[in-house]
Amino acid sequence: MNYSRTVLATCAWMMLSGMSNSAVAQTVSVKNEYGRIHFNNDKGEEKCTLAIPTTSQIFNFGANNEYCENNMASTFWLENVPSATLIQFYENDTCSDGKSSDNFYFKLKTVKQPTDWSQSPNPAATLSVDTLRNSKAGELIPKKNVRIEDAYVGAGLATKNLNERLSCVYIERSQPVN
Repeated sequence: MNYSRTVLATCAWMMLSGMSNSAVAQTVSVKNEYGRIHFNNDKGEEKCTLAIPTTSQIFNFGANNEYCENNMASTFWLENVPSATLIQFYENDTCSDGKSSDNFYFKLKTVKQPTDWSQSPNPAATLSVDTLRNSKAGELIPKKNVRIEDAYVGAGLATKNLNERLSCVYIERSQPVN
């Protein structure tokens, strides 16, 4: 019974002190010290976010245990992502660099500490996956603090919209020098 009273008292205190669910959620998101990538669909609705991992991680959107859905992301934006973080987008679910006609990949690297698009004059200013098709290795994406490391669009996708075709994301956070 004491446990129930403690929980009830804690909930009451949180409500009285003005700590709403959104405040709790903001507190939790602040604990992710490496930032996030937010993904939106064609309607501009946020569909999922990926936390920047401590070292590296592959996110296969086709896997049953994956939070993000396969072929649903059209645009993305970065929140507090460390400088020199490598972000790779793939059409195939194996995150393969295969240069086949039905594959694309874009390899991006952040160049500012932190890279945060939510603080721009237009909050949550997104970038379309399809707009990356004209990117060349070495160029900076204007006003995004992101450099293109490599890009490829297969001939079979040359005239197709690349939005909502994203199947795999690889993220590698640059490790601090000790």
